[in-house]
Amino acid sequence: MNTQDKSNDVDLEIAAISAVHAALKLLDRDAQKRVVGYVAAKLGIEGTRSANLTERMPDPVESSPPADAPTQVTQTEGDDSLDGISPVARKWMRRNGLTAPALSEVFSVGEDEVDLIAKSVPGKSKKTKTHSVILLKGVAAYLGSGAARITHQQIKEVSLHYDAYDSPNFAAYLKDFASEVSGTKEAGYTLTARGLAAATELVKQMVQAEK
Repeated sequence: MNTQDKSNDVDLEIAAISAVHAALKLLDRDAQKRVVGYVAAKLGIEGTRSANLTERMPDPVESSPPADAPTQVTQTEGDDSLDGISPVARKWMRRNGLTAPALSEVFSVGEDEVDLIAKSVPGKSKKTKTHSVILLKGVAAYLGSGAARITHQQIKEVSLHYDAYDSPNFAAYLKDFASEVSGTKEAGYTLTARGLAAATELVKQMVQAEK
């Protein structure tokens, strides 16, 4: 093999490393190991441990951006503004283009406990306000723990704060929201996939309104 062929092989290897790194860096460590292990098995690479591959993978060689390229500020796992936010919620934030500073207009991001702190919640009636409270409290729990679970007492307290609690009709409201929130008064409530999607859109609207 001549020098030119070796150079081409090195270039291809660097390109492959860059592509693999870009695909893996958004995944958590366990997911990285599973993906690398699966690919290694598909390619018939024997005696290769996925853990070793991910741990020893070098940083890709990246080309320098043009001098006039705008600087893009992104959040990293070590960003102090993400302290207290669950790994699951961090992925949700990235998918939806939400940053900690933007969310801090609605939630107590960076505090010991993530909670709803918005000055008001969307809705013109107690029912629509209750709906907003449930969705937003679900997101607060999701940010802090990775699970959009809330208790009846939490909903009641926050609804009272936002003048949304309607005790005689609360049970009926929950039936109407059944596709977005499930559970019972005793066991607590959890946002469904549809509920989290609705909550995401609500948060985006509130964040945009604060700009």
